[in-house]
Amino acid sequence: MTLKALVGTVKDLWRMRSMPAQVRPKDTRSVITDIIGDESQKGKVLNAGPILALMDVVAGAISYRLSMGAAATISFDRVDLVKPVFHGDHVRLEGEVIGLGKSSMAVQVRVFRHDLKTDTLQHTHDAIITMVAINRFGRPRECLPDLFDPDNADHCLKMSELAKQRKDLSSLWRHEQDAVNALPFIKQSDLATLQSKAERVAVSDTVVEVRNCFLPRNLNPHDTVFGGDLLVWMDKIALHCAQKFTRSEKMVTIAMNRVLFKLPILMLDMVRMRARVVHVDHFHLEVEVEVFIHSWRGTQVTQRLLHGAESRRQQQVQAD
Repeated sequence: MTLKALVGTVKDLWRMRSMPAQVRPKDTRSVITDIIGDESQKGKVLNAGPILALMDVVAGAISYRLSMGAAATISFDRVDLVKPVFHGDHVRLEGEVIGLGKSSMAVQVRVFRHDLKTDTLQHTHDAIITMVAINRFGRPRECLPDLFDPDNADHCLKMSELAKQRKDLSSLWRHEQDAVNALPFIKQSDLATLQSKAERVAVSDTVVEVRNCFLPRNLNPHDTVFGGDLLVWMDKIALHCAQKFTRSEKMVTIAMNRVLFKLPILMLDMVRMRARVVHVDHFHLEVEVEVFIHSWRGTQVTQRLLHGAESRRQQQVQAD
């Protein structure tokens, strides 16, 4: 163990000495292309899960290379669906670092699909993913260079200002969410007055809960569960919750907000997900999903999206 710790310390020192003082945004760019989905389902709309998993791969590849070592996914700020992706599509994912802290990296990922009819690339998804460099103990590793390009200084300064605004907004959102979670109950006066509905459903009646554990194939190089696999599962339960509420299978994810990865998940952990509908509009609804782990460490909330939990916004698709 002493030798292993010594080797790890030497590697950390080598990374710190080898790290450049500055890096240009264009030098952090990375591209992944693939044929996505199931060939037997070719032409049908693809769920958001596989796209989210690939986005996490792109952000991970960029952060590993930039930090010269291990990195972990911390959050997805927001994912917007611009156009649908179909099974059998040729997709292209482009990632670039737009902000650097002492140990954190903000990576912007854009997704495109190749349209066979027009022979052009169509923009389908946008996301900003926050990664953090970690050491062999899983703690943040403060070693990152400054993000600056002397040939495009104005752009770098703008990105730096946007990164600061993102950090402030994220902190404000967490404080507001903690305040909401601390409320013992919600009064009728706290609810906005909506148009009359033909039917009213209690939030508790919309709950969908699943339990499962992960296999060795789901592990990343740190021997924790790969974030992309977790996102695929979260998307499935969110979509099923929306389908159950609307009593319709004609549902699709159109956006995702505030994915927060609070704790790592180990292979032996029992994972429980709980989804519930928290907001309903004319054609849209929001589903909130919380992820819990059950292990020798006790029961803990490990992943949350929007409203303090995972939240997916679903849109009902009109039948043809």
